[in-house]
Amino acid sequence: MTHLELSHIRKAFGPAVVVEDFNLAVTQGEFISFLGPSGCGKTTTLRMIAGFELPTAGTITIDSTDLTNTPPNKRNVGMVFQSYALFPNMTVAHNVGYGLKITSKSKTEMMQRVHEMLALIQMEEFAQRYPFQLSGGQQQRVALARALAIRPKLLLLDEPLSALDAKIRLELRHEIRRIQRQLGLTTIYVTHDQEEALSLSDRIVVMSKGKIEQVGTPTEIYNAPATEFVARFVGHINLLPVTVLNPANGVVSLGRQTLRAGRFGQLNGRPVQLAVRPEEINLGAKPDANTLNGEVESVTYLGSIVRIGLRIEHHPLSLDVFNEHTLKLPRISETLAIHFPVDACWLMEKSD
Repeated sequence: MTHLELSHIRKAFGPAVVVEDFNLAVTQGEFISFLGPSGCGKTTTLRMIAGFELPTAGTITIDSTDLTNTPPNKRNVGMVFQSYALFPNMTVAHNVGYGLKITSKSKTEMMQRVHEMLALIQMEEFAQRYPFQLSGGQQQRVALARALAIRPKLLLLDEPLSALDAKIRLELRHEIRRIQRQLGLTTIYVTHDQEEALSLSDRIVVMSKGKIEQVGTPTEIYNAPATEFVARFVGHINLLPVTVLNPANGVVSLGRQTLRAGRFGQLNGRPVQLAVRPEEINLGAKPDANTLNGEVESVTYLGSIVRIGLRIEHHPLSLDVFNEHTLKLPRISETLAIHFPVDACWLMEKSD
């Protein structure tokens, strides 16, 4: 059942259009991430759902009720911001209970709900502390508990982890997903971090220049990007300009070397690229696989993997290998053979 629906949403600030024809239906309990670079319209769309911005056109409904022009305080939506936005002169308990106070809940109800929320975020012992006595991760947990205390129909999170260091970000990411699943709460999460979106989401909405590029599960977004923008923005990818030799069988050439793609759609005479992820490529030649030869340009350590950069027929290509103790790395300028399965690559038309 559709819980939240955005239909033909458009937002313009004067002559500048920041969101154009945005359509999305979200089911109850789904975790949806809006993913894209800065300025793509994802936060503006979130703010329209919250009621902080009004659409120039289109409708927003929750449980079939049109809330397009409804004030934020009448939408029963919880919001967590990037900057924790806690009241510095209030204790943790008072911050969590603030939303309940302005909804005229009794003192007993408020205390019980605050206790429930502090237990949910595992911070009962911090109830009487003030924000300045907490770490960044703890403050964001309190902000999350405050948003959840009012029992919202919808939880909105605007890049809530971007101000935290990597380790805390990872821990809090797991906490957000645990709490969301425990409560079965429909959640919209804004991020420019592709790893966050891939690890948290049921579905991802990839945005660029105010428009939706693709909506899909993390697997669909990563393994079957619909556009060149999605392919480049989500993960690392090799896009090699190729010439189509046999469109019926996906046979292409890269300079003097011939390849075959396992996936390809209708080829309409536009410039075509062969797409393959670095982790799909292996060292050495192999029969019945796509094999290429190139010159090593770089070797980069990335922790658990090592990324090797090649130059093949004047075009760059990267492959990733696991950084295990027996790994023998090639030398710069060495000629190297690499291979990848036919079904690991696909053809994609080049964007304008």
